[in-house]
Amino acid sequence: MSNDELPPPLPPPLPPGRRGSPMPVPAPVARGLPPRPAAVPVHAPKPTPSPAASPVPVAAATAPSNGGRLWWAWCLAGSFACFLLFLVCLNCNPATTATDRALAKLQGMIAQQLDPQLHPLLSWGVSIFFSNYLAMPYAQMKAAGLAFASVACLLLPAGCSLLSAALGHPLFMIGGAPGGWRATWQSFGVHRLVCDLASLLLIAFVLIIPLEPITAASLLILFLPMIRAVAMIVLWVSLARAHGFGPVRVIFLGLPHIFVVSACSGMVGFVLAIYFYGYLVARSF
Repeated sequence: MSNDELPPPLPPPLPPGRRGSPMPVPAPVARGLPPRPAAVPVHAPKPTPSPAASPVPVAAATAPSNGGRLWWAWCLAGSFACFLLFLVCLNCNPATTATDRALAKLQGMIAQQLDPQLHPLLSWGVSIFFSNYLAMPYAQMKAAGLAFASVACLLLPAGCSLLSAALGHPLFMIGGAPGGWRATWQSFGVHRLVCDLASLLLIAFVLIIPLEPITAASLLILFLPMIRAVAMIVLWVSLARAHGFGPVRVIFLGLPHIFVVSACSGMVGFVLAIYFYGYLVARSF
């Protein structure tokens, strides 16, 4: 047998404790590397959600509004509108207007029958007749107009609003009034402004536009009570938003208050309509 045909020699035997275990692999020798730079944290900007896409929480939607900061301005505006309505009512006295028109027509008819040179004498005679016979009744008619305008346009509306605000807010606090007393007074100021300003606009329209007295009276009788009912609804909508009223207080407090006050205020509006109808008739002489 030649050397080429011999089997290869066997490896040397392993030590007793390492038989059957793999050969250890030599650990790689780490070469010298440069030190790593310190990591710098990068803060990415937070995305800002758009107002349209952000959902509105239910609690924020149903929470009462924090109004009442300008309560004094609304109260002053409502008082000013109430005072303007008083001035218009005072200057539209039907009795004094009818007296002035009757005297002017009588003086004009007499002046047509007299010589122009006697017109100063006629004016002197009319002034004496007025001073002796009509001055006291005329002053009484003016006083009656002042009393009516004060009651119908100042005492009743402004007094009822002040009394309702003063007595109503403690009643609202029983069920919770988070808007505060300022919100209550602001709501009543808005109610007074809406009621009296809308009434002023309607009366100005009737007095400026040349209408028949019966047509103007129909418009006043129809819309003056309606304006007062709408103003009461505006009042309770403002109170409900300011104090977060629930359905219980709206049903048991709001609806009876709206019905009762609208009926009483509608009667005042009806009397005002008759008053201005008398003025229109006296003006049409």
